[in-house]
Amino acid sequence: MKNYLLPILFFLLVFDLSAQPQTRIDSLRLKIATQSNSVIADTTLVDIYNELGKEFIRIKNDSAIYYLQNALLVSMKANYKRGLLKTYIQLGRYYSAQFLPAKSIEYFFKAYVIAEQLKAANELRILELNIAGAYLKMQDYAKALSHYERYSALAKTAESPETYLLSLNAIAGVYFDKKDYKNALRYYQMCDTLNKKVNSPKVQTAALINTGKIQVELKNYDDALKRFKKAITIEDHYHDRIAFVGNEIARVYLLQNNPKEALKYALLAHNNMALTNAEMNGEVAKTLSDVYEKLGNEKLSYQYYKDYTKIRLREDSSKNAQILRLVRLDYENGKSNEKIDALNLDIKERQNNVEIMTGGIIALLLLIIIIAVYYQALSNKNKLIEKQKKDIEQLNESLEQKVEERTAELTVANKELKRKNNEIKEALLKGQTMERERVASELHDNIAGTLSALKWRFEALDRDNLSEQEKNIYDGILKNMHKAYGEVRLISHNMLPAEFEEQGLIGALEKFLTDLNITSSNQSKTPFSLDTSQLHKIIRQDVALELYICCFEAINNIIKHANATRVLLTIKEQKNGDLQVSIEDNGSGFSNSLNHTGKGIRNIKNRVERINAKLAISSEAGKGSKIIILVPESLWETYSTLTYNS
Repeated sequence: MKNYLLPILFFLLVFDLSAQPQTRIDSLRLKIATQSNSVIADTTLVDIYNELGKEFIRIKNDSAIYYLQNALLVSMKANYKRGLLKTYIQLGRYYSAQFLPAKSIEYFFKAYVIAEQLKAANELRILELNIAGAYLKMQDYAKALSHYERYSALAKTAESPETYLLSLNAIAGVYFDKKDYKNALRYYQMCDTLNKKVNSPKVQTAALINTGKIQVELKNYDDALKRFKKAITIEDHYHDRIAFVGNEIARVYLLQNNPKEALKYALLAHNNMALTNAEMNGEVAKTLSDVYEKLGNEKLSYQYYKDYTKIRLREDSSKNAQILRLVRLDYENGKSNEKIDALNLDIKERQNNVEIMTGGIIALLLLIIIIAVYYQALSNKNKLIEKQKKDIEQLNESLEQKVEERTAELTVANKELKRKNNEIKEALLKGQTMERERVASELHDNIAGTLSALKWRFEALDRDNLSEQEKNIYDGILKNMHKAYGEVRLISHNMLPAEFEEQGLIGALEKFLTDLNITSSNQSKTPFSLDTSQLHKIIRQDVALELYICCFEAINNIIKHANATRVLLTIKEQKNGDLQVSIEDNGSGFSNSLNHTGKGIRNIKNRVERINAKLAISSEAGKGSKIIILVPESLWETYSTLTYNS
């Protein structure tokens, strides 16, 4: 399969096997020689180097690497991306011809990156084919298939029917090498069906020969012979077709133990070996040796076996010579890469020098501009100082009178400012109250309602029909729903309960504590008490709001952390007129209370500072805690401009 797949790949890569390389090489060398005394454009020079490299690859001459390295150097120096693309492709082909597929793939992928940048569709198609062929040589069938399929898609898009069908034939060849004959036949049959419209001899002979080889593997020898004999009669312009197919027919007749028919086709192959490669010549010689052995002609069998052995030895010798050449070329390639790296470094240093010089010039210009601006500003400032001196001298004469007038104006303005400040405070408090009321209502009516509805729907599920794991999940979700519902209610109270507007601080706290005592939000079932028996005055609304939030935070902390069995909230007037608010529990307590960094305590401290009050916290581990807030008399009693009604 590989033997006949190679010519197909040559066709796909558009190799003109009928060209005369030496004439072409001389012509290209002459172009360089005749223009050596004049300036040749870098792009033209790169193209000539690439053409020379291509011609030397065709004749398997190592001079190819010399010209391709020159093309690489000039392309990099001129930043000629299309030249780099061409050169990387030719380098990949060179190493592929040297049986170094891994090295060729390295260059093909370098070319692929540039082809994508340039959106070069034709080069991308060629690269997919080359990469696939290299992976096939490495027997990496998965990657070979992937790239052949991508190549096939690109060929189909390019509207090249014959190329597309040959790409399907190449995919089938990979499956053949994998011994996946079912898929190989599927693709060959697809080629044959589609070729009825295209009518390509190349596709027809490829399908016949390759399906014939599959039939040989399946031991369907008569079917294989039928396909091979039909293929040998079709002119497809492949120079080794008759030799290749004749040898295949001879091998099948040998498998059928028919050496006379095998000899006829082996001699046909032998007589058409003028344009075949050494590998093909060796295969035909081996077939003739086997045929004469079957016929009992030991002399001719031995003669052809010697020919086969000589060809193999020449190939091995050629390969050894190639290895030595490649070692030398790798060394030279390394030297060239060092030159390229040095060239890149030189270019980079020049760019850096240009950037430094440009930066220095810009910095110098900026310095000159700054000095000029500074000098102008200094001159203007001196003029202004002179003018101000004159103005000061004029103003000094009437300064005392102006000071008195200004003092009177400031006194009036201060009184007006105080009045406006009180109005702003009232408006701000009113706005905050309305917004808190709105948000609290939204939380209570919408989110709490939704959670409640979800809880009812969830409770409607029949728990007894659930597995143990599902019951655990059910109980966990229901528990979290209860917790979430309680948290939403607590937050809505924190924002602003309706009782605060109607009944003030005391009414709001009474409603809040009553709800805690009767609802599931208080998971520990801690009883809460409120004592306001020693409070006889109305608390100013802005102070009341801050105290409510402080009480909420303290109680919320007790519920979450204290494990208390008794909580007492006391609000009273002291003898000196100060207002005292205390929250006391008999829970687990905590140490270093004044330095406590919890969010709730920080929030309480901030609220207390906002109303210029004092905060005291006392607690011991295992002995409960007590929070005391003291508001000076002048700051908490209500005054006429602030009321409980918004």
